[in-house]
Amino acid sequence: MPRKLKNKTSAKTISAVKKSRNSLIAHSATTKSSAKSPKKNAASSKTRKKAGGFHGGSYVTPKGNVTIGIPAFWTLRQTNDDLEVESPSRKTSVIVTAFQRENGVARLDAREYLEHFLQSASMKGRPNAGKSASSRAQSRFRDPEGDHWQIEVLTNGDTLLLATLNSSLPPRSQEPRVGAEILRTIRINGK
Repeated sequence: MPRKLKNKTSAKTISAVKKSRNSLIAHSATTKSSAKSPKKNAASSKTRKKAGGFHGGSYVTPKGNVTIGIPAFWTLRQTNDDLEVESPSRKTSVIVTAFQRENGVARLDAREYLEHFLQSASMKGRPNAGKSASSRAQSRFRDPEGDHWQIEVLTNGDTLLLATLNSSLPPRSQEPRVGAEILRTIRINGK
C-alpha cells in the first residue's frame, strides 16, 4: 500500500518537472533562434513574443489593490508600500511604490507626477518621452553612471503607482526586456 501512494506522488512530481523542463526548453529555443538571426521583421518578433514571452505568475498585494507579474527565477520582495522584483543576476530590478490620495486633494494625475519625478531625477541628457495620459505615463533615460531607467506612473485617481525599471545592462538585453514586460503587467485593482 505505501508503494502505491509513493508511485502516485512520483507521477505528479514527474509531470510537474516535465512541464517546467518543456517551458525552459521553449524559452531557450526562442533565445537561441533570436541570437542566430540579427535581422528580424516586425511580424516575426510579435510571434516570438507570444510564443516565448513572459513565463511566471502574478502577485496580488495583501490589500488586493495592486497586481504585478513575476517571471520565473526572479525574486520578489515586499515592504509596507514597495514591491521589488529583481533579476537573477541582480543587474535589473523593478520597484513599485504606492501612494494614496488624501481627503481634499484633487484626483491624482500620472502626467503631473511623472513630470515632477523627472525634474528631480539625476540623468544624462534629456529623457525620452513615452506614452502619456492622465491614468498612465512613461519615460526613459540614462543616469550619469550609465544605468538605464524606465519610469511608469499609473493611477486610478485615488491610488498612484510609481514603477521604476533600473538596469546596468544594455536596453536590448534579455533582462531589461523582461523588466519592461513586468512594467506592462502592473495593474491597479478596484475602482
